[in-house]
Amino acid sequence: MQASPYSNDEYTIGWISALNEEFIIAMAMLDEEHGRPQSTPRDDTNAYHLGRIGAHNITMACLSGGKMGTGPAAIVAENMRRTFKNIRFALLVGIGGGVPNGKKDIRLGDIVVSYPNGTYTGVVQYDYGKLNGNGDIERKDWFCAPPPKVLAAVDLLRAYHTRPKNPRNNMPGILDELGELYAYPEEHLAPDLLFRADHDHNPGAETCGSCDKGALVQRKARNSASSPHVHYGIIASGSMVVRNGTERDKIDQRYANKIFCFDMEAAGLVNNFPCLIIRGISDYSDSHKNDEWQKRATAVASVYAKELLSLIEPEIPHHSKLI
Repeated sequence: MQASPYSNDEYTIGWISALNEEFIIAMAMLDEEHGRPQSTPRDDTNAYHLGRIGAHNITMACLSGGKMGTGPAAIVAENMRRTFKNIRFALLVGIGGGVPNGKKDIRLGDIVVSYPNGTYTGVVQYDYGKLNGNGDIERKDWFCAPPPKVLAAVDLLRAYHTRPKNPRNNMPGILDELGELYAYPEEHLAPDLLFRADHDHNPGAETCGSCDKGALVQRKARNSASSPHVHYGIIASGSMVVRNGTERDKIDQRYANKIFCFDMEAAGLVNNFPCLIIRGISDYSDSHKNDEWQKRATAVASVYAKELLSLIEPEIPHHSKLI
């Protein structure tokens, strides 16, 4: 791949992926590919792919070597920010584990966007704090909210998606361009099943065919079953993978049932790098987790990020004069 014709200082948006599959789809979102940077500092261990989305020059990087978690994510973000000094903000885009309950109708293939709610700024670190004798956690985390300009664009996109007259949503068309591999999985191959939190998956079974169907949570069919819903709220981040329904719900209860999904990287970024977290729901953070929905979940999160960027204007350079 050739070197970019643009200097590092001309890249203003960062896009970070945790998994290689996420990185592949991120590249597919580019309207124009620029290649690799002209140069990087010796101590920058990231590999970058550069390009353009709309009016923005984008630098993309992925956690490497199979590393996951808040620590590796923080290193990638710090390297990116040091090499590309004019980055305004970053997007952390990929998959997450949903946290559904009676008031949060989260389905596989939906999208969760980190968004402030009450005293929570959009991200909490569920495995960082002080455990009191009664089992409650005294929070020690406090993270920066997404940049105001980004939140304003999120609000605008939300209005475009939901206004009753002439709603605007370009996501379905972009998703179709990715092909059948990233479409909703066929119902008979990968049904969207939500089991009660206390019903564990048979560890010896590859699918949920032997799981007790009486333990399924009954949910109403959606009017637009093939269109992802976007949820705005709290993402719980930590260094452990949550794969237990009971523990999932306990953590949610500690945060007043305001958690929409889990991830493993966000807490490593948000205090040191202005950013927004966008997650596609690939499982329900329980023992019934499988990989069948990962491609679709990755695709919907990436497409949302692309559409969001289309609503953010490029900055006017400081040296420019308005006439």
